[in-house]
Amino acid sequence: MSDCNCNQNGAQDDSTHVPNFTAVGFAEGSSHAPALLSNAAAGPNLEGVEALKLSVCVGASYNPATNQICFSVPIYGNLCITSPIRIPVGGQLKACAQTCGSFIPTGLKVTIYLNGNPIYSGTVVGRC
Repeated sequence: MSDCNCNQNGAQDDSTHVPNFTAVGFAEGSSHAPALLSNAAAGPNLEGVEALKLSVCVGASYNPATNQICFSVPIYGNLCITSPIRIPVGGQLKACAQTCGSFIPTGLKVTIYLNGNPIYSGTVVGRC
């Protein structure tokens, strides 16, 4: 993993990635700069939802054949991104996601953690 450059997308900068909520908790008022845009997945099913503020960390899985990291976020469903690095066997992946916008979400930004270190940060649904 010597060719890994985790700072290429600013993933180490606390202002550009979604925090690991399992480590920092869910404090109100935390602000983060907009993350980098990525390929948007299918839109969320928000039928009947009038307001939504979502902050969650979920487990993720890696498929070495497709180089995809996949995870499931409540309401938004299953999402996948292309991994920026090769994931070693036994590596622990976690995806922390947070909605963007005020009362009505405009997007979903996510940070992928490998063994507790951010390796990807970006908007996966909508616009932040």
